[in-house]
Amino acid sequence: MRNVIPQWSEMSPARRFFEVPRIPSVFGLLCGLALGLSAPLYLVGVVLSLFGGVGGGAQYARRGDALLRGLVAGALFGAFILLGFELGGEDEAKVDLPDPHVLLLVLTVLPSLFLHWLGWRLRPRLLGRSGADDADADADAA
Repeated sequence: MRNVIPQWSEMSPARRFFEVPRIPSVFGLLCGLALGLSAPLYLVGVVLSLFGGVGGGAQYARRGDALLRGLVAGALFGAFILLGFELGGEDEAKVDLPDPHVLLLVLTVLPSLFLHWLGWRLRPRLLGRSGADDADADADAA
């Protein structure tokens, strides 16, 4: 499973730059474009993003690092949904957006924090080892 979920500490700086700002931004942009075209397409994109949150959180040994990643990823994802919708040029979203639209960021950041925490929490199971090593690393960081 280590190859499926690369660990943050083992990744190159270029890979880190690709993973954190670019993946949620590009995926948010695609979801934003879909928002103006098709409700089912948009919802499928949002559901797929849930897996990305869990996977992103599982890359970290420390809870705080996973939550910081969740904050950044959720904010970028939400902002780029709005940007993608605007760039798409459609007059009306196929899924109701909160009013004002910027509140969408709350609806992307909060779940992202939870999903990244969940990924961090599931990390020992996903890597096939006990949680003692990761719990010790988190306690040492506190």
